Amino acid sequence: MAYSSIFDTAENRKRKWDSSIYEISERVSSFFWDNAPHQYGLEAREGQQDMAFEILDAIRGSYHIAVEAGVGIGKSYAYLVPLLLYNQKTKLPVVIATSTIALQEQLMGDIERISPMIGVHPEVLLAKGQTHYICQMRATDYFATPEGQPLARLKQLIDEGCQDRRTFPTPIPSNVWDKINVIRYSRRICFGCPFSDRCQYATLRDNMKYTNGIILCNQDLLTAHLFRINRSQDGLMNEEVQMVVIDEAHNLEDRVRSTTTERHGQRQLINAINASVKSVRGEDREYILEEADSAIRAVRALFQNLDQQIRQQIEESVRDMKYADRFFFRQDNGAVDLIRSVSRQLQSLSSSIQVFGSKDHHRGTASSAADDLDAAAQSFKELVANYHKQLIWLERRGTAAELVFCPKNTRDILSQLYFRSKIRTILTSATLTSATDGELEDQYAYFLHNTGFPIDRNGVLSEPKPSPYPYDEHAMIYFCDDLPHPTREHDSFIEKGVERLVQILNISCGKALVLFTSKTDMEEVYAALQNRDLPFHILVQQSGSSQERVLQAFREDTNSVLLGTGAYWEGISIEGKSLSNLVIFRLPFPVPDPIIEYKASIAKDPLMDVRVPEMIIKLKQGIGRLIRNYTDTGIVSIIDSRLRDTHPERYHDITWNSLPIHRRTTDIQEAARFYHEVCG
Repeated sequence: MAYSSIFDTAENRKRKWDSSIYEISERVSSFFWDNAPHQYGLEAREGQQDMAFEILDAIRGSYHIAVEAGVGIGKSYAYLVPLLLYNQKTKLPVVIATSTIALQEQLMGDIERISPMIGVHPEVLLAKGQTHYICQMRATDYFATPEGQPLARLKQLIDEGCQDRRTFPTPIPSNVWDKINVIRYSRRICFGCPFSDRCQYATLRDNMKYTNGIILCNQDLLTAHLFRINRSQDGLMNEEVQMVVIDEAHNLEDRVRSTTTERHGQRQLINAINASVKSVRGEDREYILEEADSAIRAVRALFQNLDQQIRQQIEESVRDMKYADRFFFRQDNGAVDLIRSVSRQLQSLSSSIQVFGSKDHHRGTASSAADDLDAAAQSFKELVANYHKQLIWLERRGTAAELVFCPKNTRDILSQLYFRSKIRTILTSATLTSATDGELEDQYAYFLHNTGFPIDRNGVLSEPKPSPYPYDEHAMIYFCDDLPHPTREHDSFIEKGVERLVQILNISCGKALVLFTSKTDMEEVYAALQNRDLPFHILVQQSGSSQERVLQAFREDTNSVLLGTGAYWEGISIEGKSLSNLVIFRLPFPVPDPIIEYKASIAKDPLMDVRVPEMIIKLKQGIGRLIRNYTDTGIVSIIDSRLRDTHPERYHDITWNSLPIHRRTTDIQEAARFYHEVCG
């Protein structure tokens, strides 16, 4: 023991900690009250200051905190300033996990702006997932093939050091990128790689293990790290991390579920079987060929069943399921027995290959193939062993079915990872609450239920911080109360909804984002609008195309109209008149989905405990696209009669009270007058 540590008692450590916190507190106060508004010209925002000091209190008290911060609060500055100072003082790394790369890059820019203001200059790692980086070994192999040889310019860029997909001067098609990016990384697999000394991803992984600075990553990477730590495995980051920020925390449940999700497709499984067989020496291969054939037959039988299930669900409900992301797994047609058969066959074949397999010491291809097969075998084995604890559903990749499953207890897993370890978690988003009345626990009820956030001395809920933007001066909601029911009278709703949409778009002469809850509705409305002689360009979200490219076209053509679904409900920020008319084409109740239906099945009141909170959170996200700064103005239109004031639905009051815009009308002429008076 070092001499100095003899006298480092618990009391002394507390005294040092209190002194450090006091110093950090003084510097936080100076920044938000003096430096930011006076020296740097930043606007003083009460909600931002309150949030910063609440986070400081959480650091001091070593507890978790959840903070809803409305659009315009400046939540990134609110947590960055105290955490950058904490990092400087303690020399302990800090992790900030977001939902998207765009937010990671935004935070990188925020840190670069804040650092000189507070005199802190930490190491900052922008940690993207492995698939965003080049694998030079795979790229070399690909460029040696006839398919890859014409791509000389791409090869040159890689040779010159381009490895991050977003750093390439021109977009790389996905069908090419998927053949040259990192799909597998470990010290064992990559041992002896001739490109290891200049592999950007390998360098990033090493840096994450040893940095004492700031790690900007996605929620998936952080969750994977915590999983490894929880299992007493080697973590992906510096294990001294004690403070974690989850930005856009309303997505955390989905990200944890994604991390625990296993998925298998027919082609993937058959390829793993064939690659494993090829890895076995010729003289030994004959012993496993029959087993391999049996495994392939079992796989094909299973996926023939799953393909049929998807086709049946589409035929039974064409409109709802035509563009569905998820389909229900039906166990009453022999599918479970087929899963058991695949599990037995894969385990048997994997065991045989472990016995007869040989390793290519140069590339490790044999080992990789065997590992893939063994991982698939273990996955099916665990599914069979824990069948009743798994949530199982189907997805489509192209036209082929995928079997997908995860543990039902996502809440318990999330709670174990984020709230029952040495780390302290700061969770923030503009949409954590689904109610405005009652105690804080009532307002955050759906978030609490989904995450298991602790309401005790280890966890604190913050008073929601409303947006500082003048919504009721700059915005109005027009809502329809005279349209057919959007589900029970769908065809009539689409017809009359399109008529009303045209009226709404004519108010602003375009300049509108129209949000849909389903691709089916979006396609039907787009087709109907194409038949109209409208004086503005109609853009539509395209599957597989660059979102940024469509958004740029929308920004540049001020009078255009953009139709979108999915990711367009959040994360899009378009300021100015290009987006001064936001249209919600029916309330965003969750579409039929195995995950939602499971949540509903265990709820006391499926409508009010699950479907309505999901709808409100998404509705708030969508409405948040309209007002992005203090000068933005516009109208929100809700083409849905279920929020009518006469004969109101059970969720009428809680929905309206949750929205940031309180000025509303059912008179389209009044909405038009407001738009022309306020928006010009």
